[in-house]
Amino acid sequence: MSLDNSQKHQLNKLIDYRDEIESALFHIERILKSHFPSEHGMAYQHWIPQIKTALNVTDKWLPRGEYTLQNTIDHISDNDNGSGVNKYI
Repeated sequence: MSLDNSQKHQLNKLIDYRDEIESALFHIERILKSHFPSEHGMAYQHWIPQIKTALNVTDKWLPRGEYTLQNTIDHISDNDNGSGVNKYI
């Protein structure tokens, strides 16, 4: 089945979005490495490879992880605001 012009356009948009996600992930990794190295280690063990694996067939590392970007953001925010478990200690 050949793609019509609309489908070709949408396919190109999907590829562009994938590239944007890869670019954003690169910048997220750079921020974590530079400013939150311990969080980068956890992120690299869990969700960074999952995203890369999900985006490209060539980047197959780990089975699906449970530690997400939101966990990293929450953990950094908890440490910054003294909330979460830290506020009770």
